[in-house]
Amino acid sequence: MNQAEQPSPREHHFYVAIAKFLFHHPEHGIITVGDPIKLKNAEQYSLSPLILYGLTVAGLPIRWTTFSSADQPRSFQDVLLEGWRYAEGLRGRPDVLGINRYVAKASPNLAREMAKIGVQVVVADAKDKTFPTALRSAQDASKGILWKPSRDDLTLAGSVRSLCQIFQKDHDWHSQYGPSGLHSQAVTERIRQWMALPEQGPIPEISEELDWEPGPWLSSWEPSLPPNQPRYFRVDGFDGSICLATGESPPEEKADGDDDFDVEDDGLTEDFYDNAAELAKNLVACWPNPPAEIAKAVGITRKELQWYLSGKASLETRKRLNLESILGIGVDISRRSLVGAGPYVLMANTPLALREAYEVLSHGGDASPCEIIPRGGAADPSWRYVLICMYGEPPSIVMAPRGAKITDRLPELFMNYEGVLEVSAEFYRDVVSTCARACRAPAVNIPEMTAFGERYQDHWIRCAWHTE
Repeated sequence: MNQAEQPSPREHHFYVAIAKFLFHHPEHGIITVGDPIKLKNAEQYSLSPLILYGLTVAGLPIRWTTFSSADQPRSFQDVLLEGWRYAEGLRGRPDVLGINRYVAKASPNLAREMAKIGVQVVVADAKDKTFPTALRSAQDASKGILWKPSRDDLTLAGSVRSLCQIFQKDHDWHSQYGPSGLHSQAVTERIRQWMALPEQGPIPEISEELDWEPGPWLSSWEPSLPPNQPRYFRVDGFDGSICLATGESPPEEKADGDDDFDVEDDGLTEDFYDNAAELAKNLVACWPNPPAEIAKAVGITRKELQWYLSGKASLETRKRLNLESILGIGVDISRRSLVGAGPYVLMANTPLALREAYEVLSHGGDASPCEIIPRGGAADPSWRYVLICMYGEPPSIVMAPRGAKITDRLPELFMNYEGVLEVSAEFYRDVVSTCARACRAPAVNIPEMTAFGERYQDHWIRCAWHTE
């Protein structure tokens, strides 16, 4: 590479935080948590937090990570100089070191000390998403590193030392063997060019003196976590590592007489697939009422609903049953899982959620969806109405906003779509008024559509339902 092709200046990004997925346990050593846990709740499981320190090459997927215990933090200079000395992928010290405002405030002398060795410290703007993205990537990667836990020294100091060695080896491996094929050709070439750079030194001796002030900013991710949930220690049969998993422990691990709620309380048995949250997520995305109204009808907050739909938290039995009742989620014995049975008035909001909701409702596309228009009359100027008809079952209706891109995609989103069907003006007006009533509140959706189906259960319509 000639001088003109060399990336200049060299830039690294430095970030620090409490590790979200790694903790120390006095009996198990380093463990992972399946879902992030608040530090005060981690104490209930005798877990001690760790500090994650990371350096990333700006604009490239090259990262070096190390750790310390939270009660014995390392100096920033110590971490930086170690990384520049021993992390081959960093290619020595950079010309520019980017930090966020929290690191800058915690260590006000860092810029002056770095200037002594020719490194310019730049504080990123609060709107710069580069640093939180790099930190989030490092956090996520920390629980995905394949490692076999050492049983030689389970003390906090010994476990942290072993953890740092594992992450150093991971960095060394990626630096030695280069891109893994997961990156685009352009990114792979930029990584190759970076690794061809000579290491930039010299690196001065490491200082042990703490040069920063820890604070609440280290665990700024805590406020976004869901409420505390049941958890249990689980041994990974693949590598023997210990994980603090979310949920109730499996039946064989419960104490005798434990009557805690499990899927059997919902009428399910152990071999049923509990897909309620997945179903609810797609239905809520297509529901005529906003999530806040649905949550209020269930008796929970919008945040609690979001946590449940994203799989971050469970709902207590009564509230979960309320949600399933409103959304028409019930047991399908033949499929040994839960289904969204309807009938519904849904809205075409997002393509993926609409497709998924339709496939569940139609049992994989076994339906005859068609857009209805009035014969010899004016159509609704704001909405188009798609009737989803299934043999022997009441119909559902999808409202699609006129002029929206998603409305033009309905033929591809609905399997076996049959085009446009002319219906009587009276029937069309009933569809419009039924949808208007069904949209008034989350809990009236299914009752209104059930009544609609009953009014026409003896009628034949092309592409429509029929009940013998």
